[in-house]
Amino acid sequence: MKMNLSFFALVFLLFFIHSSSAAKCQTSDRSALLQFKNTFVSDPSCSGSPPMVASWGETDDCCSWDGVECSNQTGNVIGLNLAGGCLYGSIDSNNSLFRLVHLQTLILADNNFNLSPIPSGIGQLSDLRQLDLGNSRFFGPIPSAISRLSKLENLRFSRVNISSAVPDFLANMSSLMSLSLGDCELNGNFPQKIFHLPNLQLLIIPYNPNLSGTFPEFNFNSSLQRIWVEQSSFHGEIPSSIENLKSLTSLKLGNCSFSGTVPDSLGNITGLQELELHLNNFSGRIPSSLERLTEMNRVFLSYNEFSDATLSWVGKQKKLVFLGLSGIRLGGTLMPSLGNLTNIEQLLLGENELTGEIPSWIGNFAMLTDLHLYGNKLTGSIPKSLSQLTNLKHLYLQYNYLNGTVELSMFLKLENLTELHLTANDLAVIDDQVGSQNVTLPKFNLLGLGSCNLTHIPTFLENQNELEVLELGQNNIQGQIPKWMWSMSRESLKVLNLSHNALTGVEEPRDALPWVNLYVLDLSNNKLRESLPILPAICKLSSLVALDLSSNLMSGVLPHCIGNFSSLDIMNFRQNLLHGTVPDSFRIGSKLRFLDFSQNQLEGQVPRSLANCKILEIIDLSDNQFTDGFPYWIGTLPMLRLLILRSNHFHGKIEEPETNTEFPMLRIVDFSYNNFSGNLPLRYITNSKGMETFNTTASTYRNTFVTFSFDYVWALEFFYSTTITIKGNQRDYSRIQEVFTSIDLSSNKFEGEISNVVENLQGLQSLNLSHNMLTGPIPPSMKNMARLESLDLSHNQLSGQIPQQLSQLNFLAIFNVSYNNLSGPIPLGNQFNNVDNSSYIGNVGLCGDPLSKKCGDLKPPSSDSDEGEDEGSFHIGWKTVLIGYGCGMLVGMIGGNFILARKQDWFAKTFKIQMLKSWEDSR
Repeated sequence: MKMNLSFFALVFLLFFIHSSSAAKCQTSDRSALLQFKNTFVSDPSCSGSPPMVASWGETDDCCSWDGVECSNQTGNVIGLNLAGGCLYGSIDSNNSLFRLVHLQTLILADNNFNLSPIPSGIGQLSDLRQLDLGNSRFFGPIPSAISRLSKLENLRFSRVNISSAVPDFLANMSSLMSLSLGDCELNGNFPQKIFHLPNLQLLIIPYNPNLSGTFPEFNFNSSLQRIWVEQSSFHGEIPSSIENLKSLTSLKLGNCSFSGTVPDSLGNITGLQELELHLNNFSGRIPSSLERLTEMNRVFLSYNEFSDATLSWVGKQKKLVFLGLSGIRLGGTLMPSLGNLTNIEQLLLGENELTGEIPSWIGNFAMLTDLHLYGNKLTGSIPKSLSQLTNLKHLYLQYNYLNGTVELSMFLKLENLTELHLTANDLAVIDDQVGSQNVTLPKFNLLGLGSCNLTHIPTFLENQNELEVLELGQNNIQGQIPKWMWSMSRESLKVLNLSHNALTGVEEPRDALPWVNLYVLDLSNNKLRESLPILPAICKLSSLVALDLSSNLMSGVLPHCIGNFSSLDIMNFRQNLLHGTVPDSFRIGSKLRFLDFSQNQLEGQVPRSLANCKILEIIDLSDNQFTDGFPYWIGTLPMLRLLILRSNHFHGKIEEPETNTEFPMLRIVDFSYNNFSGNLPLRYITNSKGMETFNTTASTYRNTFVTFSFDYVWALEFFYSTTITIKGNQRDYSRIQEVFTSIDLSSNKFEGEISNVVENLQGLQSLNLSHNMLTGPIPPSMKNMARLESLDLSHNQLSGQIPQQLSQLNFLAIFNVSYNNLSGPIPLGNQFNNVDNSSYIGNVGLCGDPLSKKCGDLKPPSSDSDEGEDEGSFHIGWKTVLIGYGCGMLVGMIGGNFILARKQDWFAKTFKIQMLKSWEDSR
């Protein structure tokens, strides 16, 4: 009997389970779902795939429909997961969805709700535990109705354009375990109290550059496991109480504004696996306590202001997969303890001060995919053990002191190698076996062999069809560009640098260059003579961002297409033999910022269509044969900072400006060696805010950034340089500080007096008005030009005394008033005590030190000092030149658009690289 009862009990139990699991959905829920289905059509971006809800209604039981979950006991719909369901349409607060009052899970991520507001009707779903609207094209703030969801545990709005502050009510949602608001265009201050939510484990709020905030003191009982705030405006210090986050496994604070020291207490969070502090303002030492964090697999500390940084703490991190320590002033050698990192995949130590040789034991890192040692002080040869790294993809060794011969065959085994950069060492690279038909090199995306003592373009490149960047600058490559290059990487090539070689032309001229997606073409500093094959051939390169053909021997005329490029940022034809006129073809909407036609034989007028280039910053037309009046219309360019018209045939008066809005940003002006006449055009220049006093401690240099994207975000940095000629001696300045200002109006026919408006140029550092026909006195008001370092008024007809007030110019280092009609005593004190007598010759009436004529002494000064004096011996000439990328233009490569916008100081050297960042928060 006992056995029979047990049998019947088992049968009853099975029947009960079957009955429960077979519960049908409620009629009201089925109706609501069908109405919800009719809200949508197929998303056009889903390539014709029907929306997930399209099959709803084919059966009566809604619990069997795609994405629908029901309660086994009641049949109520408790879950709706339509992630990536190709839904397209809008949801308002009256939608039938909100009649599903038993919903506990609502996932609508990765759909297209057509920028409709986040519906407040969600607040009616009082049982909701999980709400996921990520990447769903909702728009607008989080509605306050969400605050009614007291049971909510997971809230995810990532990649929804919220465009508002984080609502304070989130700090009262005590059930929250996960909050994900990444890439939501958040602004304002992040509510600190959210950090103290008792159950919060995941706080994911990265990629909100306008979101500010600071860390609180952390509670001992915190449940936080992940804190991700990278690429935001969080700032302040990391409190030492962070050690209270005993459950923390991931801390990502990269590309923010944190400062102070990294607390030693961080080493007490022994379960920490990911630590990202890169691109902040941390200072002091890297705490040695980090060696206790033996569970870490990812450490990213690059680009901070650490002092005395070494690798001494790294050796115990045996689980590390990613180690990023670039740009932190890391010193010392590559320590043997690094050899313990047997799991390392990405080792990024670029742009530091590491010395010594690359150790051969790096060849033991079997999993290594990325090795960045660029921009250090490493010496010795490249170890052959690198050929053992069969998983290696990216090898960056550029800008070191490596030497010896490199046989490209050592890389033959590295089938995965796609990026190899050896530029700017003392290497001799030879393609020993690579020309053999039986040898196949890896398919490169990037190949940097600049300054590698090459005498010809490596022939193995003929079979490379995936190149994006080819850097062969600053070698000794001679002869013509071979015809086989026209078949190389036609679709993929983005950057081609053959600058600073001895190329003379092209072996097989073409009507168009074959690289249809080329962004950067740098053929500068060669011996290219034939303009016909090259100049017209650039016209079909519609994607060009930077074009540099400077310092060649190209003759002929400029092609009409030069004004047609829609994306061109930098155009440089400096120092060639080009003649004819500049085509008047520059279009409205041009992106041109840097234009250099200097040192050619161009003539005619300045093309009026340049007025269409509204973001031009640099115009250099010097050393040509332009015959034109003053191009006053250039004054309408709102971003123009540097205008060089030196050594042409410009003529006529420069009339007073009609308004006070011309040249609003001008900082460097050179109109010297022309035939301008009339009064000095000082009112044009004093309009400029660029001539105002700037922070004198600024150390940034005048440059132009060009950006474009393919696999990475690239930045090309062009520095402007200066040559100063004083009494026949030239001094070159390879970079001009951003605060520098200069005016050179010398060697023209300007007349009249120097207006008192000159005193408004309070930020000016150099003023040259020499070799004109100026009359009248030197204005005493020049004393207000407090930053003036160089003043040349020589070879004019100025009269009266040198104002004693000029002795107040404490920075004045160069002063020349020779060959005028000045009289009276020379000012005494300060910088005038260092001016020699050659600066005063040709002024019979001057007296006092350093002249031999004493004041009150009528005896004329000795003429000995005049002998051999060249009237043109003193001249300050400013001209811009372009430093090319790699060996020509400086190229920086990084990941992430935010970094580019917020960290422009990153690009001071070549190839500052951060791996592409991707993130996906927990759902």
